[in-house]
Amino acid sequence: MHPSIFGGKLIQEIRRSNLSLQHVSSLMIIAGNLTAGQYAHDFFTSSTDPKMKEILCGALPWLGSTQGFSRAIAQLLCHKLIPLVVNVDADTSSIGQEKDDAILSSVYTFLDGNKDMTRAREKQQRFFDTYDVDKVCSFEGLLAIPVDEGEEANPMHMIDAIKEVLAEVYKEAHEEDSPVWAQMEKLLLDADDTNQSEEVDDYVENESELVNFQRKILPIDALDIGIRSVQEQKHFNAAGKKKQNLIVCASLIDKVPNLAGLARTCEIFSAQSLIMPNLLVKKQDDFKSISASANDWIEMEECKEPELLSWLHQKKAEGYAIVGVEQTASSKCLTKMKFPDKTVLLLGKEKEGIPIEFLSAVDQCIEIPQLGIIRSLNVHVSGAISIWEYTKQMLEQKK
Repeated sequence: MHPSIFGGKLIQEIRRSNLSLQHVSSLMIIAGNLTAGQYAHDFFTSSTDPKMKEILCGALPWLGSTQGFSRAIAQLLCHKLIPLVVNVDADTSSIGQEKDDAILSSVYTFLDGNKDMTRAREKQQRFFDTYDVDKVCSFEGLLAIPVDEGEEANPMHMIDAIKEVLAEVYKEAHEEDSPVWAQMEKLLLDADDTNQSEEVDDYVENESELVNFQRKILPIDALDIGIRSVQEQKHFNAAGKKKQNLIVCASLIDKVPNLAGLARTCEIFSAQSLIMPNLLVKKQDDFKSISASANDWIEMEECKEPELLSWLHQKKAEGYAIVGVEQTASSKCLTKMKFPDKTVLLLGKEKEGIPIEFLSAVDQCIEIPQLGIIRSLNVHVSGAISIWEYTKQMLEQKK
């Protein structure tokens, strides 16, 4: 990134008016490093360097960008460059000052005095001050890059880092604009954290503050509305259809293709949730491929085999009927089974079925009628047929 080679191209590109948001975001980050970061002394040869004005002319229009990220970087660049181009301390109303200089001075005064912009600029400046491109690109820097679950390099992208800064600033600036229920929730959490770390006398003081806050917002109808809204969203799938009261339990299944196929089936028929033995399976490529992104839309929970029995009893206490897909002496034919509205469909292990210790928690076992020689179906296929039968019965009840 030699200034004499790269600088001219940067100035040429940043002054274009037809840039995409992705393009201008990259340019703004590069310009931030060259003008406000550790490389400013390399890029600008003197205080009268003409590149200063050219970069400023390219950044100024982006102060009005519809994208918050590019707009915020433009504010940082303009605040940094304007004092190097014009005398910002001069009286803007004086006859001797040129019109262009007066306009730039007014822009600088606004950027320098606005509290929200100051907070955003300070955090961005700290980022550019600490980000060392040379160190990141060294052998030591490359080895220091964090890795993800798949042992692949997962560096922190500059755009993501600066977006986090902007999100923090926005949250600070608009905290008072948040819904009443959200403010109350935050205050309750803050009070709880404070109470755990301070003495009893301090607790009384915090409690009085909480009472005063509650007096301001009572009655707390807004809190009830907010909570109900969050709860209601859980009852609908991504397509806006109401979820069925069907929980598919696949805790005993360990083959990824079967789990992925069940995830896809559960999403298609809008099951309430899918219980998995390990949620890390969702990140495997073969799971993503077979499930066809169903893992992005269906609620999944983890329940390992050792905790399964207590989980089943918990669901029974919540009013769910436990229906196991298993061939036993007391199994009922699927075509004669009348599913309860609230059903947990328990699927067995591949080849082995449902272990006997879990059958004690099952209310009813069902089996799928077969006309061939082979005595068992693939567990995913058995689950899919059972899910469809449940769905068909629920649809018929709505007619």
